[in-house]
Amino acid sequence: MVQTPSQAKKRDQPQDTSQETPLHWHCVKHSNAATCDSDCSFHELLGLFSKTHALPIVRQLLLTEKLRFNELLEKVGGSPKTLTSRLRDLEQFGLITRAVFNEVPIRVEYSLTTPGKELEDLFERMAIWIRKWRTKSSQ
Repeated sequence: MVQTPSQAKKRDQPQDTSQETPLHWHCVKHSNAATCDSDCSFHELLGLFSKTHALPIVRQLLLTEKLRFNELLEKVGGSPKTLTSRLRDLEQFGLITRAVFNEVPIRVEYSLTTPGKELEDLFERMAIWIRKWRTKSSQ
């Protein structure tokens, strides 16, 4: 098959993936859903949010810019051990930052990173979707 110069040029250019279907965009590491496995970033994020207190922590930090550990513990509940573990998970994923202040006593504040703050739009869209479809499915 003979290709025109414009066809060859198109083939050699990087593909624009911004308009791909959900089955293709969900995973950065794999070409499609069929080859996606447990090390997929999409699955990692969903796994993180399925852990106890992860979403309530993010929600509280969306509502209040900075919170100290005891403030989060009061608002989210649970044990200090579980909260500490979840805060570490969220920090490792790059969604929150932990700022330590050299004071007596030492002060530690948690806040959302830019990627963490961008979750607000995603959560809003999910809430709209839930209200729309939950209402229809219960009728």
